[in-house]
Amino acid sequence: MRTLSRQHDVRAIWPQSAEHSRIAARDAARSGTELVIAMGGDGIVHHVAQGLIDTRGVLGIIPSGTTNVVARLVGIPKGPKDATRVIADGYDTYFAPTVEVSATTPEGGWSARAIFSLGIGPDAMIVAVAETEPYRKYRFGSIHYARTALGVIWRELRGRQPDMTIATPTERPGIGAMVQIHQAYTYFGRIPLRIDREPPDPMSVLTIERLPIRRSGAILRRAASGTLERVRGLTVDRGVTEFSVDADDTVQVQMDGEHYGPVSHLTAWARPASLRIAVPSSGSD
Repeated sequence: MRTLSRQHDVRAIWPQSAEHSRIAARDAARSGTELVIAMGGDGIVHHVAQGLIDTRGVLGIIPSGTTNVVARLVGIPKGPKDATRVIADGYDTYFAPTVEVSATTPEGGWSARAIFSLGIGPDAMIVAVAETEPYRKYRFGSIHYARTALGVIWRELRGRQPDMTIATPTERPGIGAMVQIHQAYTYFGRIPLRIDREPPDPMSVLTIERLPIRRSGAILRRAASGTLERVRGLTVDRGVTEFSVDADDTVQVQMDGEHYGPVSHLTAWARPASLRIAVPSSGSD
């Protein structure tokens, strides 16, 4: 607050819930506030962004969470003090893509935006299990997610038969899907992971028809090189603007590492340049 107050008129808000974060960000943008800053991990960044998408409000990020994927993607310094100086000393605005999601659930439905990650099926199951041990998440970060993933794959996904239809628009049976809208995922810092090495334009969608456990090592190597489509049971569709998922019963969904629960139907649309993010100035050192 001291650093930011030197150049800006700043007010601090301590949100009481995810919904409070979204409403506060939305109201700030509507009132003409120039910048709404999310300080924390990808969870608070996700929820604050919901109120700023498709507005003139700019999202500022001061990373202080476990993985800080969004901050890494757009080049924001890792340390909170350095990230604060990016905002205080003058920033550029990056127009980031998002994915609009509308879902049907057993209780009704919801709509939201993903700003870096949308996972249906296995990916969401891993997030759900990881969140049951938050102390491990905060202490071990990406290592905790990696260990959780191995456990879920072995216990829940081994031999799993297709229980949904993914239409990109080509229809395929599968056990899950993942979306790429940025050049890479930065879950492991300098080790980028990719669905596809081609830049997404606007989305690349990975359909998981089955998960070959014996080839888990090859899958990790292919993810690092962006060649997952060479693994039998995995298909990558490029240039996707819209896709849908219909589950035989329900399927789990996660967005930006936030577990959204089970859905029976989901439709997703690419929304290029729909979120403004404050990034280091090109004229800075």
